[in-house]
Amino acid sequence: MKVEILKELFKKALNISEKITRKASSLPILQNVLINTEGNFLELTTTNLETTVRWWILSKINKKGQVAVPATFLANVVNLISADKLELSEENKNLIITTTNQEVQIQGQDPNEFPIIPKMDKNEFWQIEILKLIQGLSQVVDIPSISQIRPEISGVYFLIKAGFLKLVATDSFRLAEKTIKLNHETPREYSFIIPQAAAREIVNIFNQENSYLTVYCSPSQVLFELAGQDVSQPQINVLSRLIDGTYPNYQEIIPKKFVSQTTINKEDLLAQIKKAGLFSGRAAEVQLSLLPKDGKLKIFSQSAEMGRSEAVLPCRIEGEEIKVSFNYKFFLDGLNNIKSSEVVLELSENQGPGVLKPVGDNSFIYILMPIKI
Repeated sequence: MKVEILKELFKKALNISEKITRKASSLPILQNVLINTEGNFLELTTTNLETTVRWWILSKINKKGQVAVPATFLANVVNLISADKLELSEENKNLIITTTNQEVQIQGQDPNEFPIIPKMDKNEFWQIEILKLIQGLSQVVDIPSISQIRPEISGVYFLIKAGFLKLVATDSFRLAEKTIKLNHETPREYSFIIPQAAAREIVNIFNQENSYLTVYCSPSQVLFELAGQDVSQPQINVLSRLIDGTYPNYQEIIPKKFVSQTTINKEDLLAQIKKAGLFSGRAAEVQLSLLPKDGKLKIFSQSAEMGRSEAVLPCRIEGEEIKVSFNYKFFLDGLNNIKSSEVVLELSENQGPGVLKPVGDNSFIYILMPIKI
C-alpha cells in the first residue's frame, strides 16, 4: 500500500472513528482501525461489533493494500504531525507515515483478522436533514437505561410513518418523544430500536455536518450514510445493529386529560429546581404547589442533613390547585431539552404522569412520573 492524503481529512476521520474502539470488547483486533484502498479512496473502518463507522477519503492511491493499526495510538500520532500532506505505506503489516522531514512506523496486526462487516441491502431508503436528526436525537438520547430484563427500552425507538419521524426513549420513570417532519413520504412505514450508544455516535459523528443522511433499514441493522457534496469531501456511514424486541405501546401512558396547566419562564424554573435539588432528600424529591388563585408556583424541598429551600415564581395557571413531587434530576433533564423561553407543565389527576413541553411547539413532549410520598 502506498497512499498520499491530506492530513486534516485523515486526522478528522481518525479522531472521530477511534472513539468506537474504546468501547470494543476484549478482542485485540477491535482496538484497531482497518485502513484499506478502494478505487481512488482511502477507506477507514472501526467497529465494536455493535456499531461500525466507515470513512472514504479521496486520496492519491499509488499502490493498493490494507493495514490494521491501533486506532487511538494512530490518532494521537497524526495529531502531532504538522505537515499538510502525509504518505502512508505498509511494510510487514506495519504502517509507515512519511512527510518531508519525518517518518514514523506503527506496529500493526494481521488485517485479515478484522471482522467482516455485513453488507446492507440498499433497495429501500429514506432521507432526513442531518440538523433535524441531530437536534432530535440530542433531546432523547440520554433517557434510556440499560436493562437486561427489558432490552427494548435500552435504546432509541424510531417510527417513520406518514411523512413524520418519531424518536422515543424511556427508562420507565420518564419518556421523551420528538416528532420531525420529513421532506417526503417514505415508501412504507418503518420502526426499529437502535442502541443508546449507537445513537450517541450518530450525534457525535454528524453534528458538524449540514446536509442529508440517507437511511437504509433491514430487520437486523440500520445504516446512516452521508455522501459528500463533491468527491473531495469524505463519505461517512454508521452501521448499527438493532435491538430485538417490540417497543412498549408508549402512547397509552401519555395523559389525555389534565386538571392543571401551568405556563412559566423556563430559566426561572430551571434555576429554582436546581437550588431546591441541593436540599432534596434521598429520593431527590422536589415538591411543586400550583396556586391558581395567586398565579404562583411554589417550589419546596427539605432534608434532615441540609435544611430546607422554598421559592415562589409567578406563572399562568389554568385548572385546579394541586401539589405534586418529582425527582428533580429527571425534571431538570426535561427542562434542559426544551428550547423555548417558556415551558408548559401539565398535571393529571390521581398523581398521574406530568407533562413538560415547549410553548408554541408540539414537536417535543417529556413525560415523568411523580414521586408518591
